[in-house]
Amino acid sequence: MLSTSLFVALWAFGTRPRLVEAWFVEAWAPPVVSLLSTVFGVVPSSVAEWVELFTGLGIVAWLVTGIWRMVRAKGERRLVAARLFAEAWSTVALVLCLFYVLWGMAYGRPRIEQRLGWTEPFEVSEAELDSLANALVTQVNDLYLLQHQIPDTQAMTGEEHDPLAIDTAIDEGWRRLVVAEGLHPSVARSHGPTKPLISSPLFTVLGIGGFYFPFTGEANINAWAPGWQQPHTHAHEMAHQRLFASENEANFLGFLATIHSDDPLVRYSGWLFAQRQVLRALLKAEPWGGADALYRRLPGVQTDVNLSRAFWDRYDGSLADLSSAVNDAYLRANRVEGGIRSYGLSLRLLVRWSRRCGALPGPDRPLPYDLGDCDPYAARHGSP
Repeated sequence: MLSTSLFVALWAFGTRPRLVEAWFVEAWAPPVVSLLSTVFGVVPSSVAEWVELFTGLGIVAWLVTGIWRMVRAKGERRLVAARLFAEAWSTVALVLCLFYVLWGMAYGRPRIEQRLGWTEPFEVSEAELDSLANALVTQVNDLYLLQHQIPDTQAMTGEEHDPLAIDTAIDEGWRRLVVAEGLHPSVARSHGPTKPLISSPLFTVLGIGGFYFPFTGEANINAWAPGWQQPHTHAHEMAHQRLFASENEANFLGFLATIHSDDPLVRYSGWLFAQRQVLRALLKAEPWGGADALYRRLPGVQTDVNLSRAFWDRYDGSLADLSSAVNDAYLRANRVEGGIRSYGLSLRLLVRWSRRCGALPGPDRPLPYDLGDCDPYAARHGSP
């Protein structure tokens, strides 16, 4: 009863965005997440996957025991069933309370557009998409050449990456991002290295690149995922550690953290993530313009995209579909707009951000194919 009452109270509190932002996101949660990530960070491997494993085994054991109790109950099966339901709900309610107290309340914070002051109605033109897509193609091409010096190595970029170096570079990106965007100082705080998953093969089959586990404060990474995608995935899960709960926010803020880094692979991962989102939208809105932008891609960049797509397609199947359905239900239960589609809604944030820093057409820039002042690395060093 107590856990149920607490759960209802937490749920009601989560419907008050301003209170969530002031009392939870900016006060209670940052030191809690920092403590958890520090305590469990001393373990080099993921504690989260072991917790999930033993939790799963515990659920199976409880189900088997419950069935045995029902079989033996005979005339009192309704009473036994009621007791089993009460046991299950009390445990679930307690876990849900712990989830919201440790992290889940962040789903109730105001939308990032409100927090950043981007309140104008959102509409995007084909000209804007075309300009931004071509600017991103140029940016990614330059970064590919910076790393490889030739147009196509015919191998995946970042296959031999150093995860610890990536984490260090992205942590520096977060610190710069806090200054650039005026984010809460807690966002600059490092939460230690991301954790490679021993169960990466399983998560590959499920179509999952990583996940944040709020009960241990760990950002967990599928070590099997394509190399060039890894830095943005690291940054995405780090964004969850920093209380950006919604997937579109984690995608967008993770992108910004990567491009504020000095590491060329990290920046390449972030810019190529953004490029693919914008190109998908352009190809849908104006196929000819999208095809022209795709034609401008270096063959090596296209090789990276093709190898990545082939990797995930190889494991696509019913388990990946089930995983997507469960994730969609989870996100909708936490009032995330669009459910699983929220991952793609970061496009709106990318376009708004690009407008602000001058990468899109305007009266004095009818057709810019550059990112203007949007590239923080260029602002510091003058080149990609």
